[in-house]
Order: sequence, then structure tokens, then C-alpha cells
Amino acid sequence: MKKLPLVLTLSLITPFAHADRILGLYAGAGAWNSDYDGKAGDPSISLKELGVKKDYNNYFFVALEHAVPFVPNIRFTQTNISSKQTGTISKSFTIGDATYTANESVKSDFDLGHRDLTLYYQLLDNWVNLDLGMTARKFDGYVKTDSTTTSEKLTVDETLPMLYGKAQFDLPFTGLSAGIEGNFTRYQDNSLNDYTAKITYLFDAAVDLGVEIGYRKMSLKISDNDLDADLTLKGPYAGLILHF
Repeated sequence: MKKLPLVLTLSLITPFAHADRILGLYAGAGAWNSDYDGKAGDPSISLKELGVKKDYNNYFFVALEHAVPFVPNIRFTQTNISSKQTGTISKSFTIGDATYTANESVKSDFDLGHRDLTLYYQLLDNWVNLDLGMTARKFDGYVKTDSTTTSEKLTVDETLPMLYGKAQFDLPFTGLSAGIEGNFTRYQDNSLNDYTAKITYLFDAAVDLGVEIGYRKMSLKISDNDLDADLTLKGPYAGLILHF
């Protein structure tokens, strides 16, 4: 796949940070019940016809926030997305250099796992929290298809610069909050939108332990010499979080 130069222009963001603590560490992990929809190949064939089904994918994150002016906060996130399946196709299609014919049984295997490095500023930090920044998302996976007559494996090796934003609303004295969070990028005929809506509850303790439930939707469009794909992953997720 084509390489895209990584340009992080955080200088465009004004750092009006108002941290309530000198240093804060956040960590969390959970599972995302992802439903797959979309199409791939040329001419395109649906993921359902390839046998792709709903599956659980896991994630974890670590974030460090501080009160140092002009220095961005930092967050690292790992999301694991993979699937293996078999389907009988109703029409011929091509992926890479391999062509699969109608009524053929095709095994498909893909890995769209990615790592996010996000640098962001807290523009608001009270009962309304607003974060803005940039994310570098690194895909390091593959798309593989096999039949009795041919096979193909394409490497997914791409780093995407993305706009990042988060808005969170805390209910005073309850430990309960609700928010939305997202990353976005678009270049040429390619795009990636990744959004979550969530509710979080933190238990009041020396070390804040909490639970988070939400809904995540990631839409990925790729137009490449080797791979054409228009994919959507969506579904509920749940996880545990810690705040030191």
C-alpha cells in the first residue's frame, strides 16, 4: 500500500490547559463486539459473502496528563482486529494479483490491528472536558485470501495522521460522566473515521477504579492499486479503567 508522510502539526492548536492535578496516569482495557460490514475487491464483493461475522476484538490504552504549559499530554492505544472465515462467492472478483471465480470457496484472513500515539491539549478541564490534538495511527497487518486454485497476501503497512477530539461531561458528586471521542483523516480517495460514544463510572477511592461502556464505529475506505475496500466495524464495547 502507498506510504503517507506523517506530519504532526500540533502548533496549530492553542494549549489552554487547566489540569486539576500536577500529574495523572490513566489506563484501561476492554473488549469490542464488532460487527463487520462493507465490501472489498474489484469488482467489489461483500464481506458477508466472504463469511465475515461479528467477533470480539480487544484493546488497551495508557495516557499521561500533566500541568506543564505548552507541552501536550500523551496517550498510547493498541486495538487488535483480526478475523478468519470461509465463504462461497457468487461472482468473480480480484484482490491484488489473484482472481477468484464464481461458486468458489474462498478462505479469507485479515489483521487490521493498529497502534495510536496521540498528543493532545486539554482546552477545558472542569465539569466539561475538551481535548484536541493529533493522532498517528500505525497499521501493521495483512489481508490474505486462499482458494484451491490461487492465493494472495497483501501487507497493510500504513501510518496515518489524524485529527483527534474528545468532549466529556461530568455529573458532579456522582462519579458518572458521558462523552464522545473521535479520530478523522481523509486524503485522495482514502478516508478513516473512528468515533466512540461512552458512559464512564469511577468509584471514589485513593486509586480511581471504574467501568466504561460505549459504542464504537470505525469506517475505513481504501483505494489502492492492490486493494479496494470500503469497510465499517461497529458495535458496543465495555472495559475497566484506572486513574492514579
